[in-house]
Amino acid sequence: MTASAAPHGYTLALWTATAVTSSEQGAPGAAEVLALLAGATLAFVALAAAAHGTAPMTPDSSAHADTRIWAAFHLPMAACAALVSLLLTRCCSGPLLWGLVGTTTTAVYLLGVSAQFLCFAVRHDTQQTQTLTHQA
Repeated sequence: MTASAAPHGYTLALWTATAVTSSEQGAPGAAEVLALLAGATLAFVALAAAAHGTAPMTPDSSAHADTRIWAAFHLPMAACAALVSLLLTRCCSGPLLWGLVGTTTTAVYLLGVSAQFLCFAVRHDTQQTQTLTHQA
């Protein structure tokens, strides 16, 4: 579940944001599509650079058997991305708009998913601490 939910949810968020933007601004041309992709890539790179070395869960560890990921978590993130895209269409147009849609959609989704995993990590650490305290 944890391996498949995030890519599906991100795709849903990006499709929703681009659908909202297309309905307001029309279909994107080549320059707008490239700006969307560049914005999404920029957000991935920026968030990866910011998170480098600060993740509470080490990348080489596998998810615990009791990891619970909210299966519908991608729905509110897609709605947030659509809302941000709608607001962006009110103040921008052209490649700038599409670049911002790619950037904000990616950032909103990744930060939302990160918050969910952080909540799990904190809860899991708290439960382990309580278990060790009760055993001692």
